[in-house]
Amino acid sequence: MNKFLKILIGFIGVIAVLIVVYKQFFSSETEIVLNGNVEIQDVKVSSRIQGRIKEVLVEEGDKVNKDQTLAILDTDILDAQVQLALAELTEASINFGNCTKDFNRNKELYKKHSISEKIYDDIKGKYEVAQAKKEGAMAKYNLAIISKKDAVIKSPIQGTVITRNIENGEMINVSSPAFSIMPDTQKRIKIYANAEILQHIKLGDKVIIESDSTKSKSFNGHIAFISSESEFTPKNIETEELRTSLVYRIRVIVDDIEREKELKHGMSVSVHLSQNKK
Repeated sequence: MNKFLKILIGFIGVIAVLIVVYKQFFSSETEIVLNGNVEIQDVKVSSRIQGRIKEVLVEEGDKVNKDQTLAILDTDILDAQVQLALAELTEASINFGNCTKDFNRNKELYKKHSISEKIYDDIKGKYEVAQAKKEGAMAKYNLAIISKKDAVIKSPIQGTVITRNIENGEMINVSSPAFSIMPDTQKRIKIYANAEILQHIKLGDKVIIESDSTKSKSFNGHIAFISSESEFTPKNIETEELRTSLVYRIRVIVDDIEREKELKHGMSVSVHLSQNKK
C-alpha cells in the first residue's frame, strides 16, 4: 500500500511539472502588465453671466441630478433690464404698427400715381427703419430673458459635487469655475503601451485591473480606446522601459459597475492582459 502511494505521489508530481513546463514553453497565451491611473473626469460648471451669488444650494459630496439647481445669482439688475427691454419692445412695436399702416396706405396711392415716387420712398424707408428697430428691440428683450435664466446655475450632468468654489454674497465672473462635478459614469483607466506591446492589444480585449488601495483587489474591464498617434511618455509612467520610448494612449473601461466606486480618481492601478502569442 505504501509502495502504491509513493508511486501515485510521484506520478502526480511528474504531471505537475509537465503542466508548468507546458505553460512556460508551449502555452499560446502570455500576460502583459501595464501601469496606469484612474482618469480624472470632473466637469467644471461655470456661470454664463457676471453677478452676485444669492444662494448656494449644494455642498461638496452631494449627489446631484442633471439640470438640478446648484446656485442662484441676484436678479435685481436683470429684472430691471428685462423691464427696460420690454418697454422698448412695446414702443418699437407700436411705432412699427403705425408705420405699417402708413406704408400700406401710401403704397396703394403710389400704384394709382396719386403720390410721387420720392414721397413713397420716404414712407417706405420709415417703415423699414421701424421694422429694424422692432427686430432689434425683440433681440434685446430675448437676450435679457436669457440672462435672467442664466442667473440659475444648473448641473449639466448627474454626478457628485467634488469642489465648490463660491460662497453666498460673492461676485462671480463669466466662465469662472463655480463647481466641479464627477459624473456617474463607468470609471476609466489610462495606460500607455509602446509599439511592440501594442501589437498584442486590440479593442474589446478583456483585462483585469488590480489595486492595492481598494477593498476589492481586482476588477474586470475591457479596452475601449487605442490612440492612433504616438506621444512622448508622460513623466508619471512607472515602467522604466516605457519612459525612454514613444507610447500610445489606451483607455480601459471598468466593467464592475457595482464595485467601481472603490476606485478613486488619480489612483494608481495595474492592468493585466492575457494575449495570444504571435
